[in-house]
Parts: sequence; structure tokens; C-alpha cells
Amino acid sequence: MESKTELRQRMRQHLREVPAEANEALITTLKHHAASWQPSRTVAIYGGLRGEPDLVGGFLPWLREKGHTAVLFAVEAENLAPRLVREPADLIRSRLGAWEPNETCASIPIAALDVIIVPGLAFSPRHLTRLGRGGGYYDRLLAHADCHARRIALAHEFQLIDELSVEPHDQKVHEILTSGS
Repeated sequence: MESKTELRQRMRQHLREVPAEANEALITTLKHHAASWQPSRTVAIYGGLRGEPDLVGGFLPWLREKGHTAVLFAVEAENLAPRLVREPADLIRSRLGAWEPNETCASIPIAALDVIIVPGLAFSPRHLTRLGRGGGYYDRLLAHADCHARRIALAHEFQLIDELSVEPHDQKVHEILTSGS
């Protein structure tokens, strides 16, 4: 089995080569999936690093149009803090390169989140495990005692791995969506 470091390097390279149309197909899949959600969900999305689907441009407006509350995370020390976002103008680029809410966006409790779209570099559909980028931000968020949200990951087929090396602190997702789902 590949080490986490080797797998991260390989997946980052593959993600750099993903055409925009493939990421748009993932967002379309997410929209079809989300069309069945109960009204007025509070949904946390991620701010997209290089190669990841553009949820800010491709999903945030749709989410708001459907009456859901949109949330992105601000990095505070070693944790992710959920903040309400109404439009892309509420966002700034973080020191890590992802979009995050500016300081004027209101904070909300983790317990208020109904759905979290969880990023990752690789996923095991069999075990619903994920390999993040190595900072542990999402593992700490998902392990929080108040986090009861549905955890959904978006993945290209090449990101699906039968067996991932996991550690006790690694958190699982509830489902993995691909453009073929």
C-alpha cells in the first residue's frame, strides 16, 4: 500500500491535470443530489484549491437560489470556524490559497450545520474513509462533539482507492459522489 505522502503527491498531480469540464460534472452531480434535500438546509462548502471543483462559483449561487444557507470555513488557529456566506464577494483568499469568509461574515455554531461538503485527495468507497491534505483541519472539525452534519465528498474516479491507510484520528464521510453517481 502506498504511504499517505506518496498517495498525496500522486493525487495532487492528477488533480492538476483535471479538465474544467470534469469538475463541472461533479458540481452537476452534487446539484442533482442536493435537489432532494429538505428545504432550508445549512450547507458548508469548501473554498477550492487548485484542481478541486469550484463550489464557490458553481454551487454557492445555486445553493442560495434554492433557499439554503451557505457556510464556508475560516481558519482560526488549528481549527475551521463556520461562517455564513451570502455571495462570493464575502470571500477572501486564505494563506493556504482557498476561499474563506472575510471577518464581516457572521459565525455560527458547528451544531447548526446540516451538510458538510468535505474535500479530500482520495477516498475509499468501501470504508468511506478519506485522505485529506495532511493538516488535519477537517478531521478536527468532523470529530467535534457538536458536529452531526451529513458528510458528503465529491470525487473523480481516479480518487477512489480500495484501501486507504487510516489512523485513529481520521474521520469518515457518509457518502461519496462521483460524476457517474
